[in-house]
Amino acid sequence: MHDQPKMFPLRSTSLFPDGRSVRPQARGTVGRSQLGATDYFATGMVDGAEGDGLPFKATEAVLRRGQERYNIYCTPCHSRVGNGKGMIVQRGYFPATSFHSDRLRRAPLGHFFSVMTNGYGAMPDYAAQIPAQDRWAIAAYIRALQLSQSATEQEVPSGKRVLPISVLAEQAGLSKDFLGSWGDSTAAHVHPAVDAAPQSPSAHTEVPATGDASPAKTPATAKGNSKGVEAAGPAKSAVGNAGSGKTIYAANCSVCHQPTRAGMPPVFPSLIGVVDRVGEARVRTVARTGIPDAKPPMPPHPGLSDKDITDLIAFLRTK
Repeated sequence: MHDQPKMFPLRSTSLFPDGRSVRPQARGTVGRSQLGATDYFATGMVDGAEGDGLPFKATEAVLRRGQERYNIYCTPCHSRVGNGKGMIVQRGYFPATSFHSDRLRRAPLGHFFSVMTNGYGAMPDYAAQIPAQDRWAIAAYIRALQLSQSATEQEVPSGKRVLPISVLAEQAGLSKDFLGSWGDSTAAHVHPAVDAAPQSPSAHTEVPATGDASPAKTPATAKGNSKGVEAAGPAKSAVGNAGSGKTIYAANCSVCHQPTRAGMPPVFPSLIGVVDRVGEARVRTVARTGIPDAKPPMPPHPGLSDKDITDLIAFLRTK
C-alpha cells in the first residue's frame, strides 16, 4: 500500500506528464475563494483602510440576526453586554476588549468585520464559522449595543425614554446598584440605557461578572444587601498570609493549574492575576464550590476554611 501512485503537496510526481503534483487552475474557472475577495462586502476595506457603514440596509431583521449570531460566537469572551468579561475570560483566558471603550466607539464598522474575518491578537478569525453576511450583521449589532449605552433623548424613537440602568434594576425588583458599572473605566457614560424594547440590546438583564449566582438564590441580596454575592464569606479587606496560601495552593491547585499558576489553557486556565480579573468574591466561591459545569469540571474544596481561602487569595495576589 505504501508503494503506489500518489502525490505530496508541493513535491514533484511521476503521476502527471509535467512532473508537478499541484495542478494548474482550469481555464475559464474561478476558485471559490477568489470570487469577490477584494470588494467591501468581503473585506470591510476601502482603498486599504477600514470602511464605515453596512454594505446593505440595516433592518430590524439584520439586527436580530446579528444579536443571535453575537450571542452564539462572541459572548464567551465579550459577554452579552460587550464589556469583555465573558465566562471564559473569567476562567483565565486572555482578557477580551470592551466594546464600550472610547477607541471602539469611534472605530468604523469595517473594523469589527475585519477583526472577525482576520482575527486580532489572541482572538482567532471566524471567517470559516461565520459567513460574511452574518459578520456584517454582528458588526451592526455591536454598534447598536454601543449606542444602547450612550443614547440621548434625541437619538431614540418618539415615545421611548432613556433610563439609567439603576432605574431598570429597581423596576425589576432589584437593588438600584445590582448591575453596577460594567462599562470601560475611562468612559464618562456607562449607565444610561435605551428603554427596553424586544429588539434592543438587553444590557439590564446581564448578571454581574463578580458572581454567577442569581439574586433569588443569593442570601445577601435577598436581605437587601446591594453588594450581592460579594457579601458572602469573610470581608473583602481580610488580610491573608501569602506564605501559608502558597502551601495551600501547592496541595490543592497546582496539579491542574501548575506550580507557576500559568495553567494549561484552554483546559486549565491561568490563575496569574485571577483575583484582579474576576474579583475576590468569585475566587472564594469557586475555591469552595468548584465549577461543576466546566469541561473538565473543577471539584469543590469543602475542606478549605475561610482563613485558608483568605491565605490562598493573598498568594494569588502576589506577582
